[in-house]
Amino acid sequence: MKILHITTIVEWRGGDAQMLTTYNLMKDYTDIEQFILCPEGSVLSEKLQDSDVPYFTASRKSKQSLKFLKKIKEIVKKEAIDIIHVHDSNAFSLTLLMINSFPKVKLVYSRKRNNPISKNFFKRLKYNHKRIDRIVCVSDAVKDVFKDILKKTSHLETIYDGIDVKNFENREKKDILKKEYKLDSETTVIANIASLTEQKDIYTFIDAAKIISDNYDGPLQFFVIGGGELHDELSDYKKKVGLESKIIFTGFRSDIADILPEIDILLMSSIIEGLPLSIFEAFAAKVPVVSTSAGGINEAIVQEKTGMISPIKDAKALAENTLTLLRDDNLKNKITNNANILVNEKFTLEVMKNNYHKMYQSVYNS
Repeated sequence: MKILHITTIVEWRGGDAQMLTTYNLMKDYTDIEQFILCPEGSVLSEKLQDSDVPYFTASRKSKQSLKFLKKIKEIVKKEAIDIIHVHDSNAFSLTLLMINSFPKVKLVYSRKRNNPISKNFFKRLKYNHKRIDRIVCVSDAVKDVFKDILKKTSHLETIYDGIDVKNFENREKKDILKKEYKLDSETTVIANIASLTEQKDIYTFIDAAKIISDNYDGPLQFFVIGGGELHDELSDYKKKVGLESKIIFTGFRSDIADILPEIDILLMSSIIEGLPLSIFEAFAAKVPVVSTSAGGINEAIVQEKTGMISPIKDAKALAENTLTLLRDDNLKNKITNNANILVNEKFTLEVMKNNYHKMYQSVYNS
């Protein structure tokens, strides 16, 4: 079967990372041939330049890009594509505009986030299109957003993302952050791996950091690892609450696997999520996770079993759960051991690989 993966995203986001992971996993199967279409000048197109991935680019200057739409048609016809797999909402909309020209082509749409879908006429029309063969969700929470939109839900499927667990397990603690920012070796490190966007609610992270800082004896340092458009606003806010030097925004980093061993607690404050890979990475590295219950996070974190879970936007609860772990080594060890077992059983690349191959076969043969 021939699969065309499509993304219209210009910057680098989780959806593109998931798509590339899926592509690489499917390369092992001899019954699958794959192609990728992405925008000209996108981060993904730059990443693919020196690879052996067969990819195409097209101009995408607006959401309704006729050039991009024309390129989809051209590739589907020329390469005799069997399945189009779209990885963002705009790519989904564009593909729906041309799919009726190819009556035998199957359509798969992946959705990563659980942000609500508007219930207006056009959204209902879009998501109930008769040519949709499968909607793949990264968590059951993402699947739930379709309940009041779809006339039928039999084509919804949850496939969890996976990670290379071995890449994060048993890594040496190098104290990279402590050396870089000249921190004492005894400093407790609490970090959030997140973009500086509304979805990640770093304001609540800062509020929780304030409560933790006021109630914990000993050297503490907070980090937010990631960049984003709210950097200046969040910098002003941490000054306002008196944590200017206590919270460091590192910007985007590509050395997460090396940094994780020195993080004492991963503290996540999101309000919208699918099921972030940073949680699985922390599980693999045996870093305890304290998080809000955004999206599908509570499908991986069970209170005091595999982590600590708090209501969305509840800085006090996040702080209390964090302080509990800082003061209870036995609970921390129990949580990290249980979480490590869970990630090895349920959230590996091998599990993800098998599930996607089964899904593609099912769609192709339907």
